[in-house]
Amino acid sequence: MKKTTVAIIGMGPRGLSILERICAQHAQRKQNEHINIVIVDKNAMGVGAHSLSQPDHLLVNTVACQITLFGDATVKNAGSFRSGPCFHQWANEQGYKNVDGRYLKDVAGKPIDANDYLPRRLLGEYLNWFYHEIIKSLPDNISVTQINQQANNILIQDDAKSIIVLEDSQRVVADYVYLTTGHSDNAKTFDDHLVERFIANNYKKNERLDYYSTPYPINNLNKITAESNVIVQGIGLTAYDVISQLTIGRGGKFSREEGELRYHPSGKEPGIFIYSRKALPFSSRGANQKGVSGQYSPRFLTAMAIRELRLKNVFEKGSSKIDFLEQVFPLLHKEMCYAYRSTLNGQWLDAGSYEPSAEDIAVIDSVLYPHQSQEHLSLKDYTQWFMYFLRKDLQESEEGNVHGPIKAATDIIRDVRDILREAIDNSGLESRSHQYFLEHFNPIFNRIAVGPPKLRNEQLLALMEANVVSLAGGKDSRLVLNDCEGKFEVHSPFKEESTEIQADVLIKAKIASFSPLHDASPLIRNMTANGIVRPFMNEGYHPGGLDIDQCQHPINRMGEAQTAFWVLGNPAEGANFYTYVLPRPLVNSRFLVDAGRCVADMYHQMMVRQAQPEVAINAD
Repeated sequence: MKKTTVAIIGMGPRGLSILERICAQHAQRKQNEHINIVIVDKNAMGVGAHSLSQPDHLLVNTVACQITLFGDATVKNAGSFRSGPCFHQWANEQGYKNVDGRYLKDVAGKPIDANDYLPRRLLGEYLNWFYHEIIKSLPDNISVTQINQQANNILIQDDAKSIIVLEDSQRVVADYVYLTTGHSDNAKTFDDHLVERFIANNYKKNERLDYYSTPYPINNLNKITAESNVIVQGIGLTAYDVISQLTIGRGGKFSREEGELRYHPSGKEPGIFIYSRKALPFSSRGANQKGVSGQYSPRFLTAMAIRELRLKNVFEKGSSKIDFLEQVFPLLHKEMCYAYRSTLNGQWLDAGSYEPSAEDIAVIDSVLYPHQSQEHLSLKDYTQWFMYFLRKDLQESEEGNVHGPIKAATDIIRDVRDILREAIDNSGLESRSHQYFLEHFNPIFNRIAVGPPKLRNEQLLALMEANVVSLAGGKDSRLVLNDCEGKFEVHSPFKEESTEIQADVLIKAKIASFSPLHDASPLIRNMTANGIVRPFMNEGYHPGGLDIDQCQHPINRMGEAQTAFWVLGNPAEGANFYTYVLPRPLVNSRFLVDAGRCVADMYHQMMVRQAQPEVAINAD
């Protein structure tokens, strides 16, 4: 029996999807070939960034019923799927209960609801369980070899086979390779070095000086003393993790009194100051009223509309590329206005005749640009407005993502993500438009549509009311390194005053985007240096990620596709858009479609190879 070696580099969620599709399609195709799948990953199998050891107060920001690893009949062109539990069903099957915010098995406690936001630790367990389920039911002619190391390099031979060089210098030869490494760390930036030098020069003045270029693993923050003041750079999802670890993680408690959340400090919390460029919190998720698979059906921003824009541009400009601001955003804006007005009126308006009113436009613009026409006298004034903003968001979240007009409008961005991908993927946008989208629009979309559970903003408001968390500044604040006093400072201008907030510790609460130009891993550095891969470029703009073709094959330095090699997930974030989300049941998940498509490509190559006759060469 012929043997084939398939290597999967990285066994997080994306690697899991490839492993599962190989096994499923192997059985479906009744392959006569033995496949040895070599998995290279230092972490627990399947978990990726969802560590099994993280505390339960770190939550997933998607409701449990909308996360799965199992496909279904809606997933097209990916092969057949076996049924299995979504995250919510699995947690109940495992016997988990909510006991005062901790999730324990086989104890008395609160049952887990479909719309609960569960700990990321539990998601890691679900992913790991799924891996072992696959392993338990491997087809007879598939074997799996686990290598608990990192790969340091990949070399491609003249016969297209890949040599994977491990950290202990051992080598694995593979016929096919899938790169699914997920999130990674970037090399230190100039600013990182600047801050580290500042700490080294001023440590004697201030022994509490410290800097975290990433807060993960989150337990690293336990070294920060209660006497320290901490500046958290960012007010997004990562910042919520940091705040949670510095409060709940230190023994602080929340209680609900007359419907309002109250915080009871443990006394071990440091002083916490938060700021960001826009100085706005992420909007919380609206109460889920869409069930498992409910999605808004767009009227204006449709796949057909994107195709028509491309045709129009070909005729008028000689290029199919789209301008996001001029051509796509007006359709999305109208879609949000339409959903807002229809929800407010309690019935869907006629889309053919609908034109946004001045009021509709003003409401949606206020959601997109909350600072518009805002002017604040002082940090105290801005703080009051910020807390009002939180209270208003909590009310809108309570109204839900179907019956609440604001959350119904913002949730559209999640529901039309595949259409946005159709516009953006594979250099679909003009180069300058691509850059403007990622730097201007995408942060807005993330802030209003993919925020934290409502509980997180309730907690933030309670922490601010308890004076445990404060704003370090308003919009357009800047970080200053004060060498005279050995302090980090945030300087912020307001109409009637300028403020300076001092602190001992700086935490960068932002997830670094992937780029082969900045990635810290030896694997990516070596592959890039050797020309096996190259950065993705949309003309002169590098949004991040590796260059790939539409079949997910990486492009080498010479512009050639490596056809026995596939790149999925975070390393492809650049040529692909928004690769981070896990599959959702019953919505033809792009995550599963991509995995099925790449594995089908591999099996097609195997079939072609098997059909080629062997040539015998007689030696003299």
